[in-house]
Amino acid sequence: MVQINREVNLNGSGASARIINPWPGAVVTVVERTGSTMDDCFELGLRGMPSGTAVVAGFQEHGRGRAPGRRWLSPGWESLLMTVLLRAEELDFAASQLPLRAGLAVSRAVGEATESVPDIRWPNDAMLAGRKVAGVLCEARGGLLLAGIGINCLQRSFPSEIAATAGSLLLATGREVQPLELCPVVLARLREVLGDEDWRAGIEQRLAGRGARVRVEPIGSGTAVEGTVLGVDADGALLLRDDAGTIRRVAQGEISGSR
Repeated sequence: MVQINREVNLNGSGASARIINPWPGAVVTVVERTGSTMDDCFELGLRGMPSGTAVVAGFQEHGRGRAPGRRWLSPGWESLLMTVLLRAEELDFAASQLPLRAGLAVSRAVGEATESVPDIRWPNDAMLAGRKVAGVLCEARGGLLLAGIGINCLQRSFPSEIAATAGSLLLATGREVQPLELCPVVLARLREVLGDEDWRAGIEQRLAGRGARVRVEPIGSGTAVEGTVLGVDADGALLLRDDAGTIRRVAQGEISGSR
């Protein structure tokens, strides 16, 4: 591992970036390859590293998504693969808000880097041209919160099983955004959003499917819920109006379609 706040060359590719971390005392740790940036960042948290400490990898052997058994696949240095450490006692909001706040930060960072306006598919996927270009996975371990972030930057194609739904910044906008160039932008936007009292309005301005009828599939056990998307509540739950006019609160799940 190499802790850096300086220029980094990537495997002789010629790409470089100056990584600046806006959190006081926090650094960015860059590795070529790792099992999981989440696990690496957790270990740094146990050593007493401050909020904002981040781990970035060129390749993850065990990158994972929100749903059990789902993996985040990315060839070396085609995606920004990063986890950011946060200490729960330093946040002045409920931890349940973190996935949405992080998703908003990612959406804003992607928009800034590509001069676009990505949608947010609840709870925290960034969408461009109808395809997922970024996702967030948050975990709580003891008093530590881990925000895992994956952003597809340079992919020109995807495996057949996700080719119809996955996208990249390059494919959507034609811009070659290097992962390490995007890293400090994400960190800056994340720190801003964590202190933003108006974060819900920011989410709802970009919320994909707002006003449309959607079906939300449970993750794990539970039953699917259908209704018209109204917005999100203060805890980050999705608000739906069902056919009877009742407002339903959906705390977890995955939107499988809209109409």
